[in-house]
Amino acid sequence: MRKFTKLVVPTAMALTMAVSSTALAEPQSNPNGPYVENEQNISLSSYMSNEELAKTLQKLEASSKGKMKLEIAGYSNLAPDGYQTETEKGYPLYVVKFGDSDPSKKRILITTQIHGNEQIGTEAAIDIIQRLSSNAKEVNEILDKVSIWIMPRINPEGADNQFEGKWYPTRYTHQTWLPEKIGLPSDTKAPWYYNALGSERAQNNNGTVVYGIPGYDQNRDYNPNLDFRVENQDPAEFTKFLNSKATNNSNNGGFFVTAEARTVSSVFKEFKPDVYVDVHHRGFNTVSDEDKRSVPVQIAAVVADPYTDPFSGKHYEVDEDVLKLGKQVNALSYLALQRGFSHFGAIQKYPDVNLPGTALGAFALNDTAIMLIELKGQSQTLGQKQSGMLKETVKAPLYEVFKGLADGSINNVDTKIYDDVPESSNRISDPTTRDNDMAF
Repeated sequence: MRKFTKLVVPTAMALTMAVSSTALAEPQSNPNGPYVENEQNISLSSYMSNEELAKTLQKLEASSKGKMKLEIAGYSNLAPDGYQTETEKGYPLYVVKFGDSDPSKKRILITTQIHGNEQIGTEAAIDIIQRLSSNAKEVNEILDKVSIWIMPRINPEGADNQFEGKWYPTRYTHQTWLPEKIGLPSDTKAPWYYNALGSERAQNNNGTVVYGIPGYDQNRDYNPNLDFRVENQDPAEFTKFLNSKATNNSNNGGFFVTAEARTVSSVFKEFKPDVYVDVHHRGFNTVSDEDKRSVPVQIAAVVADPYTDPFSGKHYEVDEDVLKLGKQVNALSYLALQRGFSHFGAIQKYPDVNLPGTALGAFALNDTAIMLIELKGQSQTLGQKQSGMLKETVKAPLYEVFKGLADGSINNVDTKIYDDVPESSNRISDPTTRDNDMAF
């Protein structure tokens, strides 16, 4: 039996410890952090650069013995339809394919790092790809029934952004709004999600860093009309649309002005997935006033309302069966992380939004069930801290979804489980200005 020695504490020290323990008795979250302070060194060394990602994917394809197929779907500045946004075609946008688009199989498409400073999804995707490349019996049973395509980094420009000689991943792509190149007057207003300065929230969201490369929030550049192309619009009508704040805003879909959004949509149209999962990062919450667990992930099966395209007049709605499957996917993911009263299970729904210009919104309005995964923290607010745990909050649910799609058990999941997931609440703003976090 282990023996304990009684510790004698001087009176003055005992009083100090009592005060300290009282002060620390009510942490704002459990675990209480980690929080990155303004002058703290942030390490990103465990995350892959674009070059490292490419080499890793190539090695996995070679070792998979034909199970995995690696393709370049497009480039960060050059879309499959030939649309080019900058002189250089940019980085490859990879798609990893396990299976084809056979309609007799269930199909799931997963994208990560649509925002360059949201990196853990990519790292989790690599772990998933490695496991699916194996010859494990469970994997073979899944892939016999389910095709899985993964795009592990769809904003490589933002992911590898540099600032003052250091790696500083950013939310935005790297493109310049040049309306005259698409037949519009040079003074035409840019899409509302364009960042003309090339700026990003600074460390801990405290202020702004101007890195000087303009670009777009790619996750506002999608459109429920997947065939929408700015070059095919009436120039006068489209200019009027962009020059009005009443129409050029988040209530309408995006305009596919990035090659990245066009590329991802081309993969979606080729694959026609039953389920689409997009992995993001966001800020920090606790579950409730009573439950101080730090929320590792928020999920959502709905991110867009019914939508009418202002140009074609076509109406889009989420089909009831599609919504049901989306809720079942999210519910199964929720259940996969319930491990006693642990950090993993402290899950919330993402706040209600109507964003038809997001990839999830546009694809949901095109008859695909969706799951939004929003991990806590971003490059400048968390670095690589807790990356192992956060990767698990991506991998564990997705493995269960793969199995549920393969054996059909997904259809038996009660949608009420999703409906009863706690709503987003208790945003943690101290010790930072995280309330200004733009998240999804």
